[in-house]
Amino acid sequence: MEVILRLLNELRFVLIAICGICCAAFLFAGLGSLRDLRRAVFRLERSAILGRVFSSWLKAGLCIVIAAGIWAVTSITPRSTVVASDNPLSITPTVAISTVAPTALPTADLSSAPIAMTAAPTDVAVAVLAPTPDPNLAAPPQPVTPTLPADTAATLPTLPPAATADPTQQVALSAPSPTPAQAQVATALPTLAPLPTTAPPTATPLPTPTEAPVAVAPESFFVDCPNPDVQITSPVAGENVSGAYVVRGTAGFQVGGKYKVEILRPNIEGWAFLWENHNSIQNGVLMPNLNSGLFPPGVYVLRVSLVDAAGQETGVACRVAFRIAG
Repeated sequence: MEVILRLLNELRFVLIAICGICCAAFLFAGLGSLRDLRRAVFRLERSAILGRVFSSWLKAGLCIVIAAGIWAVTSITPRSTVVASDNPLSITPTVAISTVAPTALPTADLSSAPIAMTAAPTDVAVAVLAPTPDPNLAAPPQPVTPTLPADTAATLPTLPPAATADPTQQVALSAPSPTPAQAQVATALPTLAPLPTTAPPTATPLPTPTEAPVAVAPESFFVDCPNPDVQITSPVAGENVSGAYVVRGTAGFQVGGKYKVEILRPNIEGWAFLWENHNSIQNGVLMPNLNSGLFPPGVYVLRVSLVDAAGQETGVACRVAFRIAG
């Protein structure tokens, strides 16, 4: 309930404005129905128009009542009914202040600490702080000095006095001399020579293989038809072709295969497709119309090759070089 009251308080003017707009719309609808009532002639039509008029006015009155009720509820209900705890922003944080006195940190007593300094003027003065012993703490253990029996001390060898080293030889004497085992290991280890810092060889990229074009000499005419299943009888090698030309010959293959007719143009790589047929030809027309007018004058190569039922080249072909006249 409190949530509804809070929403009404926040959206009061919006709801009243909506009710006013609806009321005006219903009033205009009722007035329009009254104009229609003046032009009505039949009784049934007049009763229907009167029903629309009363319905529009009833809805307009209901909107007025709703708007008045919203205004009355929001005016009577104080804004303090909204619980402050529902709004998280209205909560005032409470800061707890501790009144416990802080614990004092222990300080060192420097008044009774003796300062020991060396007599040499070049030495650095060192201050020795004697901490105050705490009676609550146990005394630290004293270092135990081992004592040897009298007979053991008598048997120990007496070391000769150390010789005074020459200042010029202090650097050489400071380095420990290697033991025989270390010298043998150092001698046995091989000395590694530094590796040359030459740059690695750069790999030379290999040229991309390309299909070499089939070059046709200007005056070289030939016939290459080794298989009797594929033969070209027209044109013959070196024949001059012009206009619409009929290619004749033989193309025999199994069921499902086909043959195709291709042409090789001078100075152009690859074969150009001209014609294909799925029917075997025996000494007949392989291509009904070779329009030589589409090609410039020159020496061309015509090829008829067989393709199996899977669409793969069989390698069986016949080639003939001829001339297209201008």
